[in-house]
Amino acid sequence: MADKQHTQTHPKFTWLFLATPKSHPECSPVVLRFDTDTEDNARAAFPGWEMVFAAKIRAEAPCRVAFFDYNTRRGWAFDSASDREVVGHD
Repeated sequence: MADKQHTQTHPKFTWLFLATPKSHPECSPVVLRFDTDTEDNARAAFPGWEMVFAAKIRAEAPCRVAFFDYNTRRGWAFDSASDREVVGHD
């Protein structure tokens, strides 16, 4: 059985592109995303597409989600590194 070794590297970036299939250039663009170290590698994963660069996101970028209740004026923010409650002020 092949196990992942701790010495293996993980892609450093998520690449986003707006793209249309080369065979259907009139269709609306879609977002394509691919995890790899270079833009060239990401583009090579979609050979049949016309692609426009949209974003380069660090793979280790933290995830953050926030909610706010306007009735109670209370907010909550959750971070992948920690979680905390944020309280609104009058």
